[in-house]
Amino acid sequence: MRASLTGFTLVLLTSASSVSAAPFFKEVGNPFGTQLCADTQEGCWTNYLRMTDIDGDGDLDLLLPNADGYFDKGEPQPFAVYLNDGVGNFSDGSNAIVGLYTGYVRQIAVGDVDGDNDVDLYIPAAWGDADVLLLNDNGTFIDNAATHLPGLQSFAGATRFGDVDNDGDLDLLVTEGWAMPATQPVHLYLNDGSGHFTEANTLPSGAASGEPIDLDLFDADGDFDLDLLVDMHGESALFWLNDGAGTFSEAAYPAQSGLKYGPVACDVDGDGDLDVWTDNAGPNYTEALLINDGAGVFTDETAARVSGNVNGADDNIVACIDIDGDGDFDAAIGSLSATERVLINDGSGNFTLEPDSFPNIGDGTLWFEFGDIDGDGRLDCATAQGESSSLDRLYTGTTNTAVDTVAPSFRLIEALSGVVAEQEPALRFAVVDNATTDEGPRLSEAFVRVTISGEEQDVPARFVGGDLYRAELPAAALGTTVSYVVCATDRQNNAACSEPLSYEVGGSGAGGSGGSGSGAGGNSGGQGAGGNVDDDGGSEEGCDCALAAPPASRSGALLLAGLALTLSGARRLRRRS
Repeated sequence: MRASLTGFTLVLLTSASSVSAAPFFKEVGNPFGTQLCADTQEGCWTNYLRMTDIDGDGDLDLLLPNADGYFDKGEPQPFAVYLNDGVGNFSDGSNAIVGLYTGYVRQIAVGDVDGDNDVDLYIPAAWGDADVLLLNDNGTFIDNAATHLPGLQSFAGATRFGDVDNDGDLDLLVTEGWAMPATQPVHLYLNDGSGHFTEANTLPSGAASGEPIDLDLFDADGDFDLDLLVDMHGESALFWLNDGAGTFSEAAYPAQSGLKYGPVACDVDGDGDLDVWTDNAGPNYTEALLINDGAGVFTDETAARVSGNVNGADDNIVACIDIDGDGDFDAAIGSLSATERVLINDGSGNFTLEPDSFPNIGDGTLWFEFGDIDGDGRLDCATAQGESSSLDRLYTGTTNTAVDTVAPSFRLIEALSGVVAEQEPALRFAVVDNATTDEGPRLSEAFVRVTISGEEQDVPARFVGGDLYRAELPAAALGTTVSYVVCATDRQNNAACSEPLSYEVGGSGAGGSGGSGSGAGGNSGGQGAGGNVDDDGGSEEGCDCALAAPPASRSGALLLAGLALTLSGARRLRRRS
């Protein structure tokens, strides 16, 4: 059982010890056995990958959609699924998961679209074939596209799931204009909660001549809804702000050059808002670092903040990872023409190249993702290969890579107000862990502990996109003061809870009182500093979590001594012009 909120224990939160110099990763030989397409001696052309627990056994598997080449339709290729045994040994699960699906696919979307707490898959076509929506029914994946996405045949360069209208389910975004120009670069399909999607005409329109190649959903302006960055391969990105109900409007965004593939949003400077890295967008194909002012206004500060990055390398993707365990986000870069590399963050958003972070291997990395594959608590990396004809690769973290002992933290927490009697208010909060992914931070649990009239209740929170989670709190009677804390546990059993917030339930139209704290839009900001889960309690019964520190950088929170709150072929895509 979880202990009450009155139990306090004094703990000393010390800074994470620094790790020795790189390399951070070592290659695993032949990690997937005989890879699909290996008979060509080149492997499949893998533009994208997802590292996710597709079979529900608690470890991270690999999903690799494939497409032969770029603008030419080419030959259809198999969708590869490699199932993990928990310690990093893989078997071919392509038949069991996707039924030996073969097609022309650039990206996929992964998430629970029908609300049954398992992972579903959307597989859009990149050349006008029929899209596939695989709903997970107790481990059996069934194509429901005919009834849930009637008639959808995409020309998609990218896709994502995210709750754009704040109704608690995952909606769907799909780009157009990948294989040919289009008048609408992105389509939005709203979910009815059961995985049935209907197109909404709430996105800006305009010709998509620059090939929309990637999508990033994230809360750019601190208002707890998902804004949208559309990476246009050959042109400046499109940046659209959400009004909270799923209607988007164009917003200013810095012009960028270069042939761009995989931006990422994360808080690099510890100020509670999300900044953006973009590959190839700086001078001489260096990465660009855009700093957010908290309101979704971005400024290119690369020259002042980044040193030692490779000039002239043709890169494909950036990821935010905490490779050294100091609680801030370093940057990893996947490259087509150079070795993968890591830039180390000094905690304030200034980055320096760490030489020889990866083995010196020349290959055509088109995508990568980080997570603990083998269960040792260190970040591992899978890379998708294609353009220079090589097999997909797996790297495991070395002893130079920090074991994750840093609890999740809370970038922002919504301070509720205006809650009326018998209303079940929706609460949203942003969670930070040690790596960014297109499915959010890698957590084993997120929940809200609510106290009403002395009675505690734990409410599960669901991932809704970006780094955001959402929970619907219980209704309370008029005049009741409701207090709440948000909690999260990562896959390494590091756990943390926020400082308490509260609101008073009013009558119709009456305003309540929001919780204290700072952050964008007057919401509660805060970073979790935290301990590990007590194995005696287990995640089902609760966590022994550390009380979140005051608003500060994630690394800064670890330097504080404080109180822990015990809680229980033909035409290829041009690389250069």
